[in-house]
Amino acid sequence: MIGAVLRRLYHALVPLALRRRLRLRRYSATRRARADLWRQTGGRIAAGPFAGLRLQGDAPDDCEAPVLLGSYECETHEWLEREIARGWSNVVNVGSNIGIYSTGLALRLPAAAVYAFEMDDALRVVTLASAAGNGVAARVHALGTADPLALAALGISAALVVCDCEGYERELLDPSLVPWLVRSAMLVELHDFAAPGVTETLHARFASTHDITIIEQQLRDSAAWARRATVSIADAAMLSEESRPWNGAILAGRGMLLSPSIVL
Repeated sequence: MIGAVLRRLYHALVPLALRRRLRLRRYSATRRARADLWRQTGGRIAAGPFAGLRLQGDAPDDCEAPVLLGSYECETHEWLEREIARGWSNVVNVGSNIGIYSTGLALRLPAAAVYAFEMDDALRVVTLASAAGNGVAARVHALGTADPLALAALGISAALVVCDCEGYERELLDPSLVPWLVRSAMLVELHDFAAPGVTETLHARFASTHDITIIEQQLRDSAAWARRATVSIADAAMLSEESRPWNGAILAGRGMLLSPSIVL
């Protein structure tokens, strides 16, 4: 609400020509900061749970700045570290995109089999390239579209699940169809704007078997990220900004963390 009011005031009070100049100046500064970090790290994620992961691409503009800095979805990092410490033997990544989570978790869980579902053919190629470029291709299985039948057919008893499937999580994450979910840890991006009521539905399904936490995207601590990535505070402030839009009343960065009450 406050953010929307401030945006309206900004557009009402600041002339269009000035807004365009400010956007161009900020865009140029962000590109410079990203190029500096790219040169410094050799195209590897600078900080966070997947620090050292080599990104696919030949230039700084080939990656998202928060991914390169390491601040991408940093609200989940503490939870991820706890789950990684449990030593999961299977990882299921629904919506692998460019392979950040599938490759990163393969690196952090060196004995785990990783099942990366991605319906977009081109992105599935990038997922495979990411795994190969980071030396984990033998354990990352790039699969097509995920559905309950495909998950149930994996033949596993439990997994660390990372799911971002644009509203399909309501149909997909159903323990009556995929029984191994009741013993799994899950990081789920919620899309109530696309699937109204999905948060309440998933909460009801897993409340008896999981400890559930709802997280919202938070402001980034630029100084902290500057220290982690060894860049200037000004650069970290620009690079750590997430450009996710508001969708109705729900921020796309909203998520659900589900840790199984008992891990067998």
